[in-house]
Amino acid sequence: MYTLIGFAIIGIPWATLSKIDETGTARGRIEPKGATHKLDSLAGGSVKTVNIKEGDRVKAGQVLLELESDILQTELQQTQSKLEGLQNRRSQLELLQNQLQLSIGVLEQQNQSQASEKLAQVSQAQQNLDTKQSTYNLQKLEREAQLLQVQQQINTAINEQKAASSRLEIDTKQVERFSKLVEDGAVSATQIDELKKQQQESKRLYERATSDITQAKYRLTEEQNRSQATINQLQSDIKQAKLRLQEAQSSAQSTIQAGKLAVMKTKEQLKDLQTQITAIRSEIAQTQSQITAIKLQLQKYIVRSPIDGTIFELPVTKPGAVIQPGQRIAQIAPQTSDLVLKAQMPSQDSGFLKVGMPVKVKFDAYPFQEYGIVPGKVTWISPDSKINETPAGNIGTYELEVTLEKRYVQSGNKQVFLTAGQTANAEVIIRQRRVIDFVLDPFKKLQKGGLDM
Repeated sequence: MYTLIGFAIIGIPWATLSKIDETGTARGRIEPKGATHKLDSLAGGSVKTVNIKEGDRVKAGQVLLELESDILQTELQQTQSKLEGLQNRRSQLELLQNQLQLSIGVLEQQNQSQASEKLAQVSQAQQNLDTKQSTYNLQKLEREAQLLQVQQQINTAINEQKAASSRLEIDTKQVERFSKLVEDGAVSATQIDELKKQQQESKRLYERATSDITQAKYRLTEEQNRSQATINQLQSDIKQAKLRLQEAQSSAQSTIQAGKLAVMKTKEQLKDLQTQITAIRSEIAQTQSQITAIKLQLQKYIVRSPIDGTIFELPVTKPGAVIQPGQRIAQIAPQTSDLVLKAQMPSQDSGFLKVGMPVKVKFDAYPFQEYGIVPGKVTWISPDSKINETPAGNIGTYELEVTLEKRYVQSGNKQVFLTAGQTANAEVIIRQRRVIDFVLDPFKKLQKGGLDM
């Protein structure tokens, strides 16, 4: 009896003055506030690896997943092997080009040296010919002078012979005439002896002149023979010198022409080689472009995160899935974006729901008994409800957005940051009621029911 009286004295005032929260529960998940980065596949194929899962934090450039690219990898290897072969061939051709360029320089130097040598031989042969010609002209003049001298001696001897012959004839006639006079006694014997002596002297002179003519003619013949022999020898020497000059000129021309031909052929080889090098360089550039294109294509088979953020949605979670070009791969919440809880509340619990109402958020991944709750408030309510199909039937719900006061939960000194995609229950504090109202409600409903009857 006293216990009941005491409970009434204490309990009734407490029930009248104390209040408890009346809540409406909404189910939802954390999403970034604002637009997410939608990542679509640039290539199609089978998924090879998936390196992340929903809720993971990623860095810009981090590989999210890879597609099978064996065919492209094989093509890349083949093209790279082709490029290596082309580059080796180009190196060989460039080495040969350098050798040919050096050969051309050496050939030109050799040609210049040989040409100088041959031209020197031609000049020497020309000088030899000129010398022979000069010697011939000089010897000819000398021989002609000697022949002229001998001819003059002959002419002199002939004149002397004529004079001696005339004198001898006169002396002979006088001797004959004076011999008759001696017989007649008209001339002394002494005079005839003198005349005979003169006759003998004239005869001697005549005979000497005749002998001189014979000797001079002999000398003339000998001199003519010697002159002709000398002239013939000199003409032969000139002919030989001309032949040697012609041979030297022909040899020089042949050597120079052969040198020019060798240089020309080498230059033609060099030109052909340069054409090959130009063609192979072009082919190398095309092959490098092919490699670049294949690598760019391969980059499409490696999906990377374009930004720092959190994986919000990940439709593809396992290897083996087939992806089409343009298919959505993931949604990434930017690292700098705010997080909100987007939830749905049954219509039956939303009667007093208003923007600004406080919210207690309990995350599935972090038991509230250990990590506590995250406070927030309702910042947006959908103007209309929508019908959702559930196993329990069609249920009308309102969508609402809850802004969180902090982005982490805490257990002791450990802070765990929340990420997009995490699910939670949001308990919206719709109103506060006195404890006694919960006690009186059945009686009020009973009384109302009686009145209605």
